[in-house]
Amino acid sequence: MMDSKKLLKNLIYTVMKKISILIITCLSVFCLNSCLEDEEPTFVIQEELVQGPQIVTANSTVTLNKENESDQAVTIVWEDVDYSLQTPILYTLEAAAGGTGFEEPQTAGVTVDRSFTWTVSELNTLAIKSGLNAQEEGALEIRIISSVGTNGGLEKSSRIIILTLTPYSTEVPKLWLPGDYAEASGYGANWKPSDPLTPTLAAESFTSSKFEGYVYFANDNSNFKITPTTSDDFEGNYGDVNDSGTSGTLLQDAASKNIVVATAGYYKINVDIEALTYTLTKTDWAITGAATPNGWPSDADPIGTADTDLIYNQTTKVWEQTLNMTSNEFKFRANDAWDLNYGGDPASLSEGGDNLSLNEGGNYTVTLDFSTPRVYSFTLVKN
Repeated sequence: MMDSKKLLKNLIYTVMKKISILIITCLSVFCLNSCLEDEEPTFVIQEELVQGPQIVTANSTVTLNKENESDQAVTIVWEDVDYSLQTPILYTLEAAAGGTGFEEPQTAGVTVDRSFTWTVSELNTLAIKSGLNAQEEGALEIRIISSVGTNGGLEKSSRIIILTLTPYSTEVPKLWLPGDYAEASGYGANWKPSDPLTPTLAAESFTSSKFEGYVYFANDNSNFKITPTTSDDFEGNYGDVNDSGTSGTLLQDAASKNIVVATAGYYKINVDIEALTYTLTKTDWAITGAATPNGWPSDADPIGTADTDLIYNQTTKVWEQTLNMTSNEFKFRANDAWDLNYGGDPASLSEGGDNLSLNEGGNYTVTLDFSTPRVYSFTLVKN
């Protein structure tokens, strides 16, 4: 039989051992809780199990019409991508010309929704930026890239869908004016519509039959015709109906005659291919108004003595002059009269537009530029 001292000693050892285990357990739990509080839990997504966006519906052949630019053209719908956790998913739509392998994709839209719609105008712009040619049927490839969170990550791509469409030109229609005047007037080769320097007229709108532009003729009795394309075969050209070349009436036929400009100068040319009419208005330009040295011209000034005349520069194809100006209003007008004048927006002058204004007086060089049809502008550079 164990004596009482030994029994007591064993009892104390057992109690102390259990207390130690309890203390270690508590410390372990405390450390674990501390670690959980100090560090965010890490979730691991098995990337190979995540599939890209699954496109449900989309058009395949699309008709683009400039007259319906604001209409909806294409809506693409897809299923949500399952990343197996609650996180925002960002969808980026990309576009590329067919057969390019998305070497230089265009961003076609960004959304957190599961559908995206382009208007006719937006899709047409996207097609042109992607490399499709206006007025030619082409293939536009679309894909959707999904990513986790707003900063991206774990990108997955959908299958590629192909839209067959014909983009329309975003430029208004033009007419070309080849003639025997071109070389002498600084416009490139004579009688060559394909020459990039051949003057053009621009339509009033995409569907309008009315065209306008300014052209300089260096010599008297200059001749020209009007062509609807840059083709040097003159197919579909417009000319005058009679030998005089000055009737103001057009004929679209191989038998048409040259249009003749009897007197050299700078002309505003207006053409209506539906009414088959044309006008040639010879112009000399000036700047006038309270900001100019002689102020506004009065009704008793029929010869425009108040105007400051501009000088045409055949090399730069702009009208120019240097003059002292004050902080006030001014306009541009032709032929010492108000029949033809420009004001309004400095970057795109409008015929008969509001007065222009100068904020700070001084000596200025002014240029008036009519070289781009229907996009008329001016500059004022302080000397």
